[in-house]
Amino acid sequence: MDKAQRASAIEAAYELLGTPRSHLRVKLEQTEDAVLLHYREQTLTGVQLDESGINAASAMAVALGVNVPAAGETSEVLASTGLLHRVLAISDLDFGNPASFELANVLVNEAIDMQRSSRGRNEATPMDLGELESGQAFGPYVIEISQPDADAYIAATGDSEKLHDFSGNAHPLQLDAYVLSSLIAEIGIVENRIETVHAGQQMTVHRQATPGEMIIANSTLKSCSNRRGSIWAIFETTFVDEAGRRVAESSSTIIMMP
Repeated sequence: MDKAQRASAIEAAYELLGTPRSHLRVKLEQTEDAVLLHYREQTLTGVQLDESGINAASAMAVALGVNVPAAGETSEVLASTGLLHRVLAISDLDFGNPASFELANVLVNEAIDMQRSSRGRNEATPMDLGELESGQAFGPYVIEISQPDADAYIAATGDSEKLHDFSGNAHPLQLDAYVLSSLIAEIGIVENRIETVHAGQQMTVHRQATPGEMIIANSTLKSCSNRRGSIWAIFETTFVDEAGRRVAESSSTIIMMP
């Protein structure tokens, strides 16, 4: 994208979002990159876009290098695209790296398959996180990361220059990315909330996971509170190997806007 196209994209982003420059809320500084990032977020979620809006968003997304479904596709596809955005945010992937989207699509497809399979078994509606009780368990989630997937994740997160630091092992955060994408699908966050923010992440690693090794993850909703209409949830996850030895623990904070 040249300078003129970039400027045009920024103006179109403002117009499509219907957001005055003075009221644009982004976490980053008020820069062109921040505007584009905010626009991508809105485009990827497919929220509150009619057919013409989706067409415009799709055309704009092509220029921005963002893959979104075309108008006329099902709401389920739009929801999965929203899920793609959340997986990108949760796993700290780089928006500007095409490898990030390839990896995120793998995560998304696995999560969607799991969601469809679960619905086929019980035909239950998605859970509302606001109605869940602290202490509720999720999982187990079985994770087995191949060497190509491990390398792809490291490249997608911008850590390829530090590849030697992992010595052929999987990036610890990749384990958490798989679990969180599964939680998103299982709880139905995409369908129940307009905006979801991955607000915090902590991880304690006891040892690195080896590609091809089976890791079992179990998550617990540690706390869930309503603050001014927004739901704040903290999930704690333990990762163990087949012998039951601890590999890592993580704590993830997710905020769901009303």
